[in-house]
Amino acid sequence: MNKVTKVGLTALATSLVATASYAGELSVSGSASLTYTGLNSRSDTNPWAMGDSVKFSGSGDLDNGMTVSVYYELDGGYTQYDDYNLKLGMGDMGTLSFSGASSSGSGVDAAKDIVPKAYTPVYEAANEVGTTGVDNGLLDTSGNTQTGQWGYDVSAAGFDLSVSYNPVPAAAASAETGYSIKYNGLMDGLQLVYGMFDDGDIAENTTMGVKYTMGNMTAAIQTTDVDYESTSSTDQDATHMGISLAVNDDLTVSAGRQEVEFDGVGEDEVNTGVQASYTMGSISLTGALNSVESAGGTAGNDAEASIFVASFAF
Repeated sequence: MNKVTKVGLTALATSLVATASYAGELSVSGSASLTYTGLNSRSDTNPWAMGDSVKFSGSGDLDNGMTVSVYYELDGGYTQYDDYNLKLGMGDMGTLSFSGASSSGSGVDAAKDIVPKAYTPVYEAANEVGTTGVDNGLLDTSGNTQTGQWGYDVSAAGFDLSVSYNPVPAAAASAETGYSIKYNGLMDGLQLVYGMFDDGDIAENTTMGVKYTMGNMTAAIQTTDVDYESTSSTDQDATHMGISLAVNDDLTVSAGRQEVEFDGVGEDEVNTGVQASYTMGSISLTGALNSVESAGGTAGNDAEASIFVASFAF
């Protein structure tokens, strides 16, 4: 006879109620946004869209000094969860997290894109074309499954360490592991990063980079590599660089460039773009002019994307 045992956080929560004093609250936040995304290769598509998410955040303090927080986001017409996670803050011992869906922020996610931007990454035009399957050189389609993923983050002696683990990301799939290390102790304003993600089935992803902030200017360069398990897939190497400038408390501008090299392919994908963001109280205006040449390594597969967003926080 098979016996199935389920251990849930409900029992843990009941125990905490019985043995520890706590104080918590749940808050709701939202915003209204209007987005224009113009793509020269899709003139027959309506470029206008409206944001549709509501966010719930809750937190509580335990009498042992630890904290518990939870986050939910309703998206897609308020019919489904777009993102949700649970975190246990342990002070100097770090933070343990569990991700129900979407990004956990742990592992390689903590370091995969350090290049500064005023709004959207320069590879947004390539994403609109939809041929590369990568973001900032790291392969998103290979895995890094967020549903059911554990994360752990801790900081000490100038180092920020983050690890992630998903035991069964999909049916019959191998475990996914990732980690990242950030070092901030070399000199003021300088950050060194390294990250790795291995989904165990499709590809190994690695990234490293340097970011430097001086006054109101930030610059960074980052390299990423995707090495496939299958010899029939094309390995990729990318170099991404950018700079941002906070003109004042309200206005920020940035520029960036990313080049992706495909193993055995003559053409490199080149993404470039400039962005700007301006804030007036609860109103934010952001925009980006991004372009891609030879998306996916295919000559002539070019596109230009014009993205503008007006958002109102409340």
